[in-house]
Amino acid sequence: MTAAVVEMRPERRLSEKPTSDHLVIDGVCKTYRSQRGSLEALRDISLRVRAGAFVSIVGPSGCGKTTLLRCVAGLDHPTAGEISLKGSAVSGPPDNMGMVFQRDVLLDWRTVLDNVLLLTEFRGLPRRDWIDRARRLLAVFGLASFEDRYPWELSGGMRQRVSICRAILDEPELLLMDEPFAALDAFTRDELNLELQTLSQRTQSTTLFITHNIGEAIFLADQVVVMDRRPGRIATVLDVDIPKPRALSVREGRAFAEIGRQVRQTFEDLGILRASP
Repeated sequence: MTAAVVEMRPERRLSEKPTSDHLVIDGVCKTYRSQRGSLEALRDISLRVRAGAFVSIVGPSGCGKTTLLRCVAGLDHPTAGEISLKGSAVSGPPDNMGMVFQRDVLLDWRTVLDNVLLLTEFRGLPRRDWIDRARRLLAVFGLASFEDRYPWELSGGMRQRVSICRAILDEPELLLMDEPFAALDAFTRDELNLELQTLSQRTQSTTLFITHNIGEAIFLADQVVVMDRRPGRIATVLDVDIPKPRALSVREGRAFAEIGRQVRQTFEDLGILRASP
């Protein structure tokens, strides 16, 4: 992919041309400027994501993964390029978006059920119309008996389940997840990977999922996007042609191992991972 500095990129308006893709990231660059100088976080990021696809993004720390997600969420704005959702340019947080952060960001003075229903207050929705759905989601995630508990009474994995329930309460068309399982132990992480896979297949939300875990990225995704170090660029995009739903044992298979090898080889070629001595 040809890199271009921010100031030299020609003006383009993606929303002026038709597209069948749900999410289109077109030549996105992001530079932060301050009195201490400029910091180029993203350079010429382009990606097309079909409706209902699950896309994992892996890359080294500081490569701009979270910055890219924030731009897609409309919480930050590209310096150049454009992001389009269903053919319309993203200029602020879309109404049909859910987001799960690295930390669960729960309110400790609200019960589990009230934390999930917080979304209704943000969206101006009648709370009573969403209570039953919130309870069903908590049941799906194994939290039916904890709806009247407070976040400080829960384990880390349980708290993250609550945050996912909150993000998907209204079944968003676009779901953004920024390393939601990074702080969890391996067993809890595997359990939530399975639950997220089931949820993704049921809701068909278009999902961008950031992780540092190569195995997790492959297990969940239809495509794995591999990013280079800052300024963040897309080094390669790999299709994961392994049928879903996937059991955890799929990670022991040849197809899974080959995709993992390609991801690691890309990181070695970029000098991010050191080849075995």
